[in-house]
Amino acid sequence: MSLWSSPGGGRDAQNYGSTEQFGGSTRDTSQRYHQLCDSISSSIFSINNATATLERASKQLGTQADTDAFREKLHMTQQNANLTIKSTTSALQDLGALVTHGDKQQKLQSSRLRSEFQEVVKRYSNLQKQVATRQKYTMGVRPGSAAARPSGGGGAALQTGGWFDAPRQRPEEATSLLDDVESPQSPTQQQQQQWRQDLDYEQAMLVERDQRIRQIEADMLDCNQIFKDLANIVHEQGAVIDTIEGNIENTQQNTAQAVEQLRSAASYQRKYRQKTCFLLVLVVVVAAVVALVIYFSIK
Repeated sequence: MSLWSSPGGGRDAQNYGSTEQFGGSTRDTSQRYHQLCDSISSSIFSINNATATLERASKQLGTQADTDAFREKLHMTQQNANLTIKSTTSALQDLGALVTHGDKQQKLQSSRLRSEFQEVVKRYSNLQKQVATRQKYTMGVRPGSAAARPSGGGGAALQTGGWFDAPRQRPEEATSLLDDVESPQSPTQQQQQQWRQDLDYEQAMLVERDQRIRQIEADMLDCNQIFKDLANIVHEQGAVIDTIEGNIENTQQNTAQAVEQLRSAASYQRKYRQKTCFLLVLVVVVAAVVALVIYFSIK
């Protein structure tokens, strides 16, 4: 696997990041649910790949492989991973809204994906901070960098082995010599030209350093906002679960009351049947007695 393998994997995880209303038939909802789950799983795999790439690249910072092209690829890797993380956060929000009316298995799957995503983003963010710190401290003259050109002068040239190394001759001293043309130590025209070139070079290096620091800081992922969005999903689903649990408790209470009422009704019907049977027996006995009295009276 190449060091700069695409963090997007084999699937475009950003296609499922938009927010939309979930309506339509049950089949469409089920299809959308599986699409989101597949997309989020693929994105988690891609972020893991980007994390592994950053880990390998961090070991090459400050070495012969640390060129401008190398750092540009490192920048693009982080940019792609950041976009994947943002789109996956949106997809998790969509999934959370979708499973609100889903079954227990769908809610558990959504919670599992959210937990896996949080873990991989936290690991990626921690490694990204380490890489950013190492980038800043290895931002000196690197093989193949724009700033790594040799100074054309002799002993008077500015020798800079890194951004934090002091030059042999400070710029203000060189400027003072350039202005003080009457001094016994006044430099020759060639030396003045060389000093001006070195000063321009030093200034260009500082400008490049400032630009690269801003780029490194721009690559840093805002994990706080992502975790805040994920916490909102948990809060919303928790409120829905509380509502469902409340409905279940109410249903259980209503069921218990209904069972009790059915038992009371059954007891009442049983007593009613007993009374009816007793009355029927009493009527039959009375009728039999009357019939016997009439029979013997006639006889």
